[in-house]
Amino acid sequence: MDLSAGIPEIDVPPIEPMNIPRMAMENGNGAVRIRAVFSNMTAHGASNYTVLSLKTDLDDYRIDMGLEIPRIEALGKYDVSGNILLFPVRSRGEFTAIFQDVTAVAKLHGKEVTMDDKKYMKVEKLLVDFTLGKSHFRIRDFLNGGNVLGEAMNQFLNQNANEIIKEMKPAAAHSIGRHFKEFLNTAFLKIPINVWLLDA
Repeated sequence: MDLSAGIPEIDVPPIEPMNIPRMAMENGNGAVRIRAVFSNMTAHGASNYTVLSLKTDLDDYRIDMGLEIPRIEALGKYDVSGNILLFPVRSRGEFTAIFQDVTAVAKLHGKEVTMDDKKYMKVEKLLVDFTLGKSHFRIRDFLNGGNVLGEAMNQFLNQNANEIIKEMKPAAAHSIGRHFKEFLNTAFLKIPINVWLLDA
């Protein structure tokens, strides 16, 4: 099913874009001391997934899935401050990021609810973990007029992409889980269990 368009028949909105309000990371060790905040992020590509594994326990409303996503593109705003060696650094502007070869595990915990004498499934919790194959960042520095510092920040972000992603991963996983939980509940709370689970 192509979820990028939603499910118009039951007024389920498109799954994309995915919006993440804010993520932050801070590196306070060594010669590089940087705090980076990424905000107002919009991501596309998550609906183009392939299911690698599926485990269900429908008696307890649990579903575990392994997914593969070839490419996710994100854009938003960033604000970086700190010191590199002895030099103060400040950069602010817009960024784009490309993440390739994404693998993810999603663990869904649901429960049965009754509305108008019909039984539905509600997603209570959705836990997400993921790994990225390749990452690439590109920024447009508005604070410094796109000068040499802006190019230096581009280089810094790409050379330290793995560390940056590691620091932001918990916040990203939480935001992704919340986004997909809301999307799934929009669908599940409109389709009675006995429609999609014939034995119910």
